[in-house]
Amino acid sequence: MGDSRQTNIEEDILHAQNVISGLEQFATETRRRNAISAVKKVVDNPNKRFKGGYVEQAPEYFTEKYLIEPVLKLLRLDPWPRPVDLVKDERNRPDYRIDGVGEDFMAIAESKALNRERNSKRATKDINNYLHDQTFLKTLQREQIRYSIGIATDGLEWRLIARDIEEDVLTEIDSCSIAEPVSMVLEKAHSEVDPDEEWIPEARRRMANSLISVFSKENIVDVVRAEFNT
Repeated sequence: MGDSRQTNIEEDILHAQNVISGLEQFATETRRRNAISAVKKVVDNPNKRFKGGYVEQAPEYFTEKYLIEPVLKLLRLDPWPRPVDLVKDERNRPDYRIDGVGEDFMAIAESKALNRERNSKRATKDINNYLHDQTFLKTLQREQIRYSIGIATDGLEWRLIARDIEEDVLTEIDSCSIAEPVSMVLEKAHSEVDPDEEWIPEARRRMANSLISVFSKENIVDVVRAEFNT
């Protein structure tokens, strides 16, 4: 048992390193747009609005394409953008269906521009609406889904919400922030410092114990089951 747990920890740490490498790609794209300073100020201040003029693109689209989707994929989740089969009103559909999570699970994700989840829980509000939507509930029941999972994120704040369909219980399970490592990779991209700086091992450990241990494909099902079976 101890050896198994140690192996899981080591795998989570390796997984965290992959995510940090993905964040560095986000920083590279931000630098390409000459927006490092402006975006870092947003990341460092939860109350600062992310404006499209910083990156010459709609803030939510930029956040999705260069931060949220890459992180979801590095968590080994399989995001399907803009699904049309889950709710009756396609205009109010979730941003992603997450495929292949578990046999009796259905997962969705809602994305917002940087800071929109951190300062107002906008993604969380939408996820709660989806998980209560009657068309979505009928889809789950028809497909014999026991648990619905919602991931609410602005790329910096990550929140896990789930519903036990059979027991009709909905709860917010966990949340974490990766704002600090995002800020650090932006700083690194700005100053072009040595990538082996001292912050990386600690950031890797923290991410393994937060984002990876809850949201990765290897862990998310066990986290949800444990929540409803305690």
